Amino acid sequence: MTLPWRVWGSFNVAYGSGFLNGDGPTHLPSHATYDVSLGKSFGENWQVRVSGLNLTNNRYLIDLTNTFGGTHYANPREVSVQVKYRFRF
Repeated sequence: MTLPWRVWGSFNVAYGSGFLNGDGPTHLPSHATYDVSLGKSFGENWQVRVSGLNLTNNRYLIDLTNTFGGTHYANPREVSVQVKYRFRF
């Protein structure tokens, strides 16, 4: 969404019902993650962005079969900051 003063924001909810556990019939637990991103433009060339992924730090099992080479868990909370300058060519 676009906010006043050249600010923008984004929010995302991802839900997974749980992958099949082995050959079934059981499934891994369901899960939900929440992501947010906020940014601001300064002048014509500068942008600053702060993003947070998996804000609730929900740790869940993605897969425990050998299909992808072993057991995999979701990434923990991740926060990143980006400063962007656009050159004029």
